[in-house]
Amino acid sequence: MRFLFFYIFLGAFLNAQTVTGKVLSQYDRSPVPYARIGIDTEENGTIADEQGNYTLDLSTVNKDLNVTVAVGGFDKFSVPINSFLQSSTHIILLKEKVKDITEVTITPKRFKDKHWGVDSKSKKILFATYPERKKEKEEQSRELAIKFSNKRKVKIQKIHLNVADFQTDVPVELRINVYNEKDNLPNESVLYKDVTAVLTKDSIIDGTFTLDVSDYDIYVNSDFFVSIQFMNFFKGHIFLSGALLKTVFKRKYYGSWEKSSVASPAINIDVKVEK
Repeated sequence: MRFLFFYIFLGAFLNAQTVTGKVLSQYDRSPVPYARIGIDTEENGTIADEQGNYTLDLSTVNKDLNVTVAVGGFDKFSVPINSFLQSSTHIILLKEKVKDITEVTITPKRFKDKHWGVDSKSKKILFATYPERKKEKEEQSRELAIKFSNKRKVKIQKIHLNVADFQTDVPVELRINVYNEKDNLPNESVLYKDVTAVLTKDSIIDGTFTLDVSDYDIYVNSDFFVSIQFMNFFKGHIFLSGALLKTVFKRKYYGSWEKSSVASPAINIDVKVEK
């Protein structure tokens, strides 16, 4: 009986540390789809579904760390795990960022068009995504970023991905982020809106997927990073073209960014650069 009681107690204790909840916008209580709910500095967590619903197992993590959610266009959510577990509800409300930049009028005299980034369309050097071959949600948590060196005021107009092969059973949800730089690594998102897109075979033209972000008012005036994350589970694969001896930064959930200079995915952008 004593052992039975112990196992019942242990099961109840572990159960209490697996929480379910929802990620919502504080502004209008709308779901924030495919948000990453993770642990500060750790490569574990979970991904919300398209309605913002999530289940997070906290039974084996260091309770001195924070539960973290960071989505472009929202202030970062971060609370101690112990406080989070004691909360009566696990609805995570994300506060929309307040835009603190003045609108800039783009005129031909003030800005010129530039194209930056990795333009490779290689079918031999590839960055592959296979969600069904990995651990649960491992691929969906992965974020890849490349750095753009810059010293002028820049407005990002379009973001391009060069796709060597796309074979999936469902459309793929893509999230894009733009970070400022600190210590040569991605730091804080500069976005004031969550930038997402749906990737399908038909949306890839001549081996390139293009997302027009000119209405998002993405301005930077120093070095910055553009990142991509494939958010939903799918069967099949995505092969992005890559280029050798280029640098990519990668992380899972909110683990540390890792730098690799072996090869980089073909992410390139159209920008307006102040003269």
